[in-house]
Formats: sequence, structure tokens, C-alpha cells
Amino acid sequence: MPSTPSITIARSLATRNPRRPPQHFAAYRPRYYWTKVMLSVLGGLGVVSGGLWYFYWPHHTFSTEVAKILRKGLWAESERGGYDYTKALEYYIEALEQAQNQGLEPLCDEYTGIQLKIAEMYEKLSMNQDALMLYSEISAAYLDALTKPGNVPEKLRPHLIQKDLRVVIKSVELNSQNAQMCKMLLLTHLLVAQEEVAKRSATAANLITRDHPHQGIQGEREAGHIEVDGSHSEPQLMTAENIHTSPSGDGVIELEHNREAWEPFADELFNARDLFVAICLATGDIASAARAKTATTEWMIHADRHPGEILMSQTNLGSIMYLNAEAFEDKVARGKKEGNVPADEMNYNEKAKDQSLTLAIKCYQSVLDSAKKFPANLRQDDRLEESIALSTYGLGVIKLHVGELAPAKNLLRESRLRAKGAGFEDLVVQAEVELEKVNKAIELQAEAFTQNKEMSDEEETEKIKAMIDDAEEINFTVQVAKKSE
Repeated sequence: MPSTPSITIARSLATRNPRRPPQHFAAYRPRYYWTKVMLSVLGGLGVVSGGLWYFYWPHHTFSTEVAKILRKGLWAESERGGYDYTKALEYYIEALEQAQNQGLEPLCDEYTGIQLKIAEMYEKLSMNQDALMLYSEISAAYLDALTKPGNVPEKLRPHLIQKDLRVVIKSVELNSQNAQMCKMLLLTHLLVAQEEVAKRSATAANLITRDHPHQGIQGEREAGHIEVDGSHSEPQLMTAENIHTSPSGDGVIELEHNREAWEPFADELFNARDLFVAICLATGDIASAARAKTATTEWMIHADRHPGEILMSQTNLGSIMYLNAEAFEDKVARGKKEGNVPADEMNYNEKAKDQSLTLAIKCYQSVLDSAKKFPANLRQDDRLEESIALSTYGLGVIKLHVGELAPAKNLLRESRLRAKGAGFEDLVVQAEVELEKVNKAIELQAEAFTQNKEMSDEEETEKIKAMIDDAEEINFTVQVAKKSE
């Protein structure tokens, strides 16, 4: 297969903070182009758990003694204090000890806020293992409280879940060398959040019940909710058929949704799930990535997420399904080469490949068709423009793969143009790479056609001469053979 369509999971998150995102899970780097984009996305996801939330704690009330120590820590780590993170760390540890002596509740925002400042100083001092241990301690305390009935008042559970997911995302960011542990950590804490959503909405409960992450890890036949025999339904997508424009000019999805069921931790939940998908892809677990991303896309629609975010998710789902098709195609090729693979397994792999490719096309096309229904104000969204560019590119890559060179060239040209307009330089470069492949394929095709035509003309001349020589002796029927393509 040619280069894989780009994966840009929640790519827009990376633009919310000007700092350069770290490169996570580099040890598990796969061979596809989308790795570069995906790794930058992991950094972008880290932004959610970074500076935006480290500083929520000063907005709460501390005792006079604790507040005095905290102010010393803030001064030490500031420019005026010479960025003395070691001294700041000492003050924050002292403040935490004072809070403990005063009996401050360990799960309250004030207490965990001090812990987060300590962890931040550890990171600034490159003491990442110490920071990870502290994040793990906080998330373990949250999980213990949330899973014990009656431990947390119902009205406080959503807030605690939100904080828990933020800490878990940060833990995964720092523990990038242990992908399997990160996957299980995310799944464990996501299940708590998903159960909370299920309690609030029967429709959400049905959607969540359909997704069994642990089963998804066990076998490729779970990928994308779709069995070859049709025992699972295709994912629900945003399409042109279920979008209409309201009198106010907004694009409205005509599918059941319940935003309240997912708040206030919707951002954290979907970021954590996308991080899980990214880790699966980085470690070659395409089946789990496909299953998780299928469910996430459906949930985003029910959660009434921004249309640009939903379409980006559908674009990513299309790219993951393309990867799934490639994986099954490799199995088919190996089976043919080895010659000892059972026929039913070969048939399954062949059908799974075709089905995954069909779903990839459906995802990409749904993005392009849906975008046409959006009013001008929504089309200005960067995520929407990037989704259109990526989906166009993905369709172009698929056309190239199946040998439809003219459509492939047109689609790749369009994706390059759109990528330039959206400032998506990585995609511009990749579209140009694929266009070079198309042009080379067209040249080879033209050369082959010329050679075949010349050969066919010579053969036809010889046949005619032979026929003329024998015309008086035999009757003959001329059959026009199909020329080699």
C-alpha cells in the first residue's frame, strides 16, 4: 500500500499552547508518515494536563500559615526569585506538611493543588520519576474514592472525575516508556468516567455498553464494531443526511444528543480516549485503536461536541480503518506466499480488508459531504478545514492504491491546495510525495501501453500475412483478444 493517510487526533489541541510539545512514545515509532503528527498530538494532549490546570489551586482559600509559605514558593520560582525551583520545591513541600498538620482533606482542591505544584517543580528539575510517583499517588486516591460507594457525594463526583482524568493524562505523558501500563491506566480510569455518563443517560449507556475496551484488546475481529458476517452495525457518523441548518444559521445534527450527561469532564474524557488510541497506534495495536476510535466518534456525536471536532474524529477513524485494511492485506499476502493458511481464514482476512477499506472511504466521504452543509461561520473553524484537507488526501491515497490514477491525482492536488490554505505544512509535503508517486505511475503506465501496442501491432501484421497466405485453403474466424493492460 502507499503511504498511510495522516492521523491527526485532536490536532487542534496542540495549537492551544505556544510551547513546543514533547515527543512521547518515540520508542514505539511505527513506519508511517502519520507518526510525526500523532506524536505532536500527544504533546498537545499534555497541554490539557499542563499549565492550564496547574494554577487552579491559588483560587481557593488556604489558611494564613499555608498561604504564607505558598507565596514564598511562588516568589522563588518566578523571575524575581531567579527561577529557583529547588527552593520553591522546599517551600511547597513545607506547605503540604503544614496542610497535613491542619487536617486538610487530601482530596480537596487545595490539598491536591499543592501536590500538583510539587510535581511541577519535580518536572522543572528533571526529577520525572518523583513527579510520576506523585501523580500516581493522586490518581490512586481519586480512583479509590470514586470506586467506593458513598465515599464521594454525588454532586462532587463529576468534578473529581474531571481532576482524576487530568492527572491520569499527565501520568501517561511522563510514563511514555511503558505503553501497556499506560493503556491499562487509561482504561481503568476511563471506565469510571464512562459509568458516570451511563448513569445520566440511557442512550449514552447503550452506546457505552457496545464498547468493551478489554475485549477490543483481545482480538482484531472486534475492530471497528464490525464483524465480516454483519453481526455488528456500522458506526454512527455525522453525514449530510443528518445535518440541517437552523434558522439562526447554525449547523445542527439531527441525531440524539445529551451534552449534560458528559459534562463537566467531556474534554478530559475524549482527550484520554484519543491518547489511548494514539498509544495503540504507536504500538501497532490497530484493532484496539479502531474499536476505541469508532466508539469515541459515536460518543462525540451524543455529547454534542463541536462539528469540527466530530469531523476530525471521523477523519481519524477513516485513517485508522485504512491501517486496518493494510494489516489484513498483509495477512492475505503472507497467506498466499506460505500456502498453508486455512481457506476460511484467508476468506475472512480478504473480506475484512475490503470492509475496512470501504469504511475508510465512507468516513472520508462523510466528512466532505457534511462540510458542504455547514454555514459559513462553521466552515471558518480550523479543525473543519484540516478535516476536509485530510479526508481529501485520504481518498486520494486510496484511489492511488486501487490504481485509479486520474482521480487520485485530482484529489491529492486538491488536498495540497487545502492544506496550504489551512497552514498544514506536514500535509502539503506528504501530498506532494504522493503526487510524485502518481506521476511516476502514470509515466510507467504510458510506457507499458506503448510497448504493448507496438507488440500487438507486430503480432497482428504477422497474423494477417499468414491468413492471406492460407485464405484459399481454410475458413477462419478472427477473435479480438483483450490487450494486456
